[in-house]
Amino acid sequence: MTTSPVGRLGALLAVCSAALHGGSLPGSGSAWAAGVMTVMLAGCLYCAYELWRFDTTRSWVLVAVMNLAMIGVHMPMTGGHHHGGAVGTAAGLPVAMELATVVALAEVILAAAVLFVRSRRVAPR
Repeated sequence: MTTSPVGRLGALLAVCSAALHGGSLPGSGSAWAAGVMTVMLAGCLYCAYELWRFDTTRSWVLVAVMNLAMIGVHMPMTGGHHHGGAVGTAAGLPVAMELATVVALAEVILAAAVLFVRSRRVAPR
């Protein structure tokens, strides 16, 4: 199966997520946090590979699930929502996490749209 332009776009977004995780590694603060970010970085690159190479329904489901999990992990770490307070701590980590969350949300929306379109079939009469 050849990769569609939408598959390439999804792969590019996944690489952006990986880059954001990689950029956050120096300010992670602990070996455990660095390990989790490294695993997430690898997961992002795996999703990018799947989309670039195969662009299957399985690939898009994987992207949707991975990014929903990423959003679930990022939300408590970014402080959720803000009411006019300062956003950011050492090394700007929450800002990078918020940006990664926005990219992950874009990936979820794209994956949902692709899965919706691909799952629509004309019913036989």
